[in-house]
Amino acid sequence: MFGSPMIDVAIGLIFFYFLFSMITSHINEFIAAKMEWRANDLEAQIRRMLGDPNLANKVLHSPIVTSIASDSGKLSYIPPNTFALALFDAFVPEGQNANVFDHVRAGVVSNMSTAPASKTILNIVDHANGDMTKARAGAETWFNAAMDRVSGSYKRRMQKVTFVVSLFLTIAVGADTIAITEALYKEPSLRAAITGAAQAAPANVQVQAAQTSPSGSASSLTQSLDLIEKNQFPLGWGALPSNPVGALQADPVALIKKILGLLITTLAISLGAPFWFNLLKDIGNLRSSGPKPDSSASASVESAMSASASATTLPAAAPAATIASRAAVSSATTSAPLMQPPVSYPGGI
Repeated sequence: MFGSPMIDVAIGLIFFYFLFSMITSHINEFIAAKMEWRANDLEAQIRRMLGDPNLANKVLHSPIVTSIASDSGKLSYIPPNTFALALFDAFVPEGQNANVFDHVRAGVVSNMSTAPASKTILNIVDHANGDMTKARAGAETWFNAAMDRVSGSYKRRMQKVTFVVSLFLTIAVGADTIAITEALYKEPSLRAAITGAAQAAPANVQVQAAQTSPSGSASSLTQSLDLIEKNQFPLGWGALPSNPVGALQADPVALIKKILGLLITTLAISLGAPFWFNLLKDIGNLRSSGPKPDSSASASVESAMSASASATTLPAAAPAATIASRAAVSSATTSAPLMQPPVSYPGGI
């Protein structure tokens, strides 16, 4: 069973889905950043929590909060302890110490009539029994619970975006799962090269719960594009018929097969890179526990590795049209480590 063509085909497909999910993830991040969804959702949730525009403005415009804002002044993330400090500072009149428990409690009580959240905050303060550290911890817990709620809404929105982006990307490059499966099964050399690259990838992937470095993000995107191009995945539409209606009437099964292949790819990519990354690791471990592939397959992989031994850097990211053009087969082992995309937004959103 192990080392059979079907296992190798499955590994190749999973590797393909992983790489395209990586690209989709980066496109999603680009869209979310341009639309400032995180920053807008964060501000809206804080305003809902506090209920009072004046109190919300004091918190959001607090020096300790604005000091971590981006160049545009937008806040896409506020650490819970920073929120707690800014919250209690907002209740204490100027000239009084926000580290003094009695000053904070008196400020909360004096705002009971104007700030709807004051009752909740007073409850948090009273449960601290005079300990400011416990009071701040209570405010942090309240903030984290609110961020969990907005995080769910953000993730549901991004799931819809992911499906649309996956569909667009699939159609743009003609990523037909059925055609890819047939090519992997019928071409042993292609299957061996892609399987070798797929098995090398998990060992080189740097797993990060969250990635905030723009340069790192661009690097992993470039690596994904480079691996797709190097491994000769059968992408593209080929020669489109001059008479689509006539072609449909002549062979309706071919059209249905093509649509089904594109739909499978779209749904698979929309599952996300973390899903395929973990599955690739699991099936890679399962695959390596069995007998080694036949000598011809191993020779093909070694030949592909030798062909890429001189490649020490990755080229600039190629446009979508370039993905369809395929260069010589090359292994992924000489590329810089891939990075798993963020599973969730840091801070809860």
